[in-house]
Amino acid sequence: MTEAFHNPDRALIQRFLDQGGQAIAIDSNPMARALGATLLRVDADKGQVALAFEPEGLFIQGTGVLQGGAVSAMLDFAMAFATLARQPVQGSCATAQMSTAFLRPAPQGRYIAEGTVDRCGRTLAFTQARLLHEPSGHLVATASSSLVVLG
Repeated sequence: MTEAFHNPDRALIQRFLDQGGQAIAIDSNPMARALGATLLRVDADKGQVALAFEPEGLFIQGTGVLQGGAVSAMLDFAMAFATLARQPVQGSCATAQMSTAFLRPAPQGRYIAEGTVDRCGRTLAFTQARLLHEPSGHLVATASSSLVVLG
């Protein structure tokens, strides 16, 4: 018997799909709210998502750019949401491993994170993400991760 999980982020993805794919604020967890996250696009068949972020000032570090943990969190959200989009409504996932490449400083502003599932099996998903600073169009960071598929 498979254990059922309730993941509020997966429920939000379903709400997004049920509403015809109109942008929706990610209010399913406190970190997403603090990062000013919005779900913009979901392709469940391909395991692709686009999220927008407008991080609050509390994520700015001493040199006036976003702290690396906040950048990593935005990428992690994109990869997790891409994986969740491939799961049934009761499904969930958890990041097991993540590697981030910081390509340039990340000034405060609006960001677009694009997450893609490269391969999704019954127990593991392999993903990648890109983070773009929307006003400039610059690629700020990339990441790849392995996620454990739950449910």
